[in-house]
Amino acid sequence: MTISTLQTSPSVIISVRTRVSHSEVNRLLAAAVVNKKFRQLLLNDPVRALETGYQGEKFTFSRGDHDLIVSIQAKSLAELAGQLISCLGIRRTYSEQYAGETEIQRIF
Repeated sequence: MTISTLQTSPSVIISVRTRVSHSEVNRLLAAAVVNKKFRQLLLNDPVRALETGYQGEKFTFSRGDHDLIVSIQAKSLAELAGQLISCLGIRRTYSEQYAGETEIQRIF
């Protein structure tokens, strides 16, 4: 979980908590969308795709998320994305993703 803090004034702090795995899933899928070679590797050999990373950057998944991703046998990127969304419980919209996860604290 990542916590980002924004101080808007001396008396208000806004914090947003996000799940790291969801941002990593986004990075993984984005790499697969923009690069056909990586996409084919991810679909055909997900273990190697996750170990290799994309353009020198590694993916940092929890052991459970890693095991889930490599267990999915998808024939297309759309199928892989659909199964990831379903299995990881990724919410489909930004507003839903952060619903109830924003805190506003008043500091006196």
